[in-house]
Amino acid sequence: MSKEKLDGLLKSLVTKALKLEPQSDDAALVASCHSKFGGPPYAEVGDTWPSCPTCKKELTFINQIHNEIEQQLFVFYYCNECFPCGFGDEEKGQWIVKLYNEPSRSKIVEINRISNDEFAPTPCMVITSIVEVLPDWEGIASASEEVSELCCKINDDSPWEEYEEAVERAGCLNDYATLLGGYPRFVQSEAGPACPECNSEMIFYAQVDSEDEANIMWGDVGLVYFFRCPVHKNQFQLELQCH
Repeated sequence: MSKEKLDGLLKSLVTKALKLEPQSDDAALVASCHSKFGGPPYAEVGDTWPSCPTCKKELTFINQIHNEIEQQLFVFYYCNECFPCGFGDEEKGQWIVKLYNEPSRSKIVEINRISNDEFAPTPCMVITSIVEVLPDWEGIASASEEVSELCCKINDDSPWEEYEEAVERAGCLNDYATLLGGYPRFVQSEAGPACPECNSEMIFYAQVDSEDEANIMWGDVGLVYFFRCPVHKNQFQLELQCH
């Protein structure tokens, strides 16, 4: 009966996310409005290739994600020399997110690096799929204290195992992946940064996994998480977590 109750409680928490799986493809060698890893980034008039203010080297273009719901393109650059993790004492500009509203092929301009990039991802297009997701064990206490307490009641020794089994029964994604929307799956501990402009709690936006196909590795098989201010929509915060 307790497991049935647990399954029932989780139904109301299930939400959808866009899963992005990189696939090596020459189509990624051309700048476009599509979601992809590596290759030339989407850019518009006035853009230049960003450089790190700390080491002065050009940033690496990691990936771009087309948010079809908001008609925006999320473009992510990162300094692999300085390897920022999102700590407060890091110099601003070691990673950059550019958000383009209503991107279009007609707006694309070409921007180029001056130097070669030894960290450049393998150019990949992505296979997208809609998946159902639930919070991970780190996040479930915030989402539903009742669920976490019930898992402890069912299996006091390993409540997280009880929760993982319930996630499987719900048919939800239960592994690390590159996602837009949904819930984050943390490698270490739950994160919840505040907006530097208004101090509002930022909302999970996307996560970029270590992706073998794109030759991207965040430390020891880690992930990068992005949080967005609900008020100041162009304000993002990054957090990198490794095993």
